[in-house]
Amino acid sequence: MKKYIAPIIDVKKYGGKQVAIVSGRVIASGRTLDEALRRAKKIVPHKPLSEIRVFSVPKTLSVIYHVL
Repeated sequence: MKKYIAPIIDVKKYGGKQVAIVSGRVIASGRTLDEALRRAKKIVPHKPLSEIRVFSVPKTLSVIYHVL
């Protein structure tokens, strides 16, 4: 099983946007899912979509817990 690395996402910079993450790094963002994925595929065209994670960033600070 592959271990997932969760990055720290700057709410001031990405609040209200969709962010695309590869290997624990934010590589692209956009106002919509389609826009974020399109930008991500331009940056890492060799990566399959299954390796690109997209998250919606809240407009205000939130705490998200991930339990294994």
